[in-house]
Amino acid sequence: MHHAGELEPTPSPAWPLPGSGEPDRMAALQRFRVLDTVPEEAYDDLVLLAAAICDTPIALVSLVDGDRQWFKARLGLTAPQTPRSISFCDHAIRRPSELMVVRDATRDDRFADNPLVTGAPGIRFYAGAPLVTGDGHALGTICVIDAVPRELGERAAAALSALSRQVMRLFEARERNLELQRLVAERELMARGMVDYQRQLEVENAELAVEASRDALTGLLNRSGLEKLRGEALSAKWLTSGVYAVAVLDVDHFKRINDNHGHAAGDLAIRAVAAEIRRNIRGGDIAVRYGGEEFLLLMPGTPMAGAMTVVERIRRSVQARTDMAAPMTLSGGLACGVAGRDDPEAVFREADQALYRAKRGGRNRIVAAED
Repeated sequence: MHHAGELEPTPSPAWPLPGSGEPDRMAALQRFRVLDTVPEEAYDDLVLLAAAICDTPIALVSLVDGDRQWFKARLGLTAPQTPRSISFCDHAIRRPSELMVVRDATRDDRFADNPLVTGAPGIRFYAGAPLVTGDGHALGTICVIDAVPRELGERAAAALSALSRQVMRLFEARERNLELQRLVAERELMARGMVDYQRQLEVENAELAVEASRDALTGLLNRSGLEKLRGEALSAKWLTSGVYAVAVLDVDHFKRINDNHGHAAGDLAIRAVAAEIRRNIRGGDIAVRYGGEEFLLLMPGTPMAGAMTVVERIRRSVQARTDMAAPMTLSGGLACGVAGRDDPEAVFREADQALYRAKRGGRNRIVAAED
């Protein structure tokens, strides 16, 4: 029995700490393309059920990203994310097969000094059921939180675990739906006479059509391809529902790379930036080499915070490359619009103006039009 004021002993550290398995876990998380997406009723319903079943004021669907935990759904908490370093869920995902329960965080030496315990929201009780993929990777949790110490009954614990499985079914359905959307879009593009570049290479051997719309150096859409996309009725689909974001990215001091190391090094730099853009954008995003060292990103269904996360990830990954002839950085401008209300051309101009502010502000930074 523990006396008042004593800390509960930390469980034996038998779980795996982040290490060799973390890249595979992060790859599994990215596969579902759910980070920084807009709220959805299906997930909101599950946190409502979790709070009702466990009788807590706070419930969350939390995904543990590289350096943060981001909430796909939240009840009783206003913050959309918190640092991973203070996350209860970061501990929970280290035992994917177990539900983690902290009865009184002030008596648990893992959390007693945690700012989420000593400050707002004053966590005392926590229970988190890991969200586990079929191959055993824990992406995050569905968790419940209270400001008073308490127990979690067996039936409530079983129900919370059942809700975690339902969250994973939603993720898996999302993954299947995105793939179906891609397949349907391909068929619609073909039916409307738009260029399906890969199929034309395989079926029609239309290399000239591909070269006309794709940038030969990077494989991204070029200006001509963007204009064709905009010229068809189908192209408006990315702007028909809610908020969208536009980012303009530019390689800093690109002329110096060409002048000091030659045009071959400049071409390698452009290819490297395109590779990082392609690796970090999400399903449905559109990437364009807009000209020279300038790139354009169109991000449907993405508010400013989510778009900033995507573009910052691209900026950091470009800066981290060590295989270039010289260190390389990006500057970017970002703007958001609402479908049916804002002229996309005006949103693009706002992003372009924000890019110039980023350049004037010292480069190697992303500036939002609202800043």
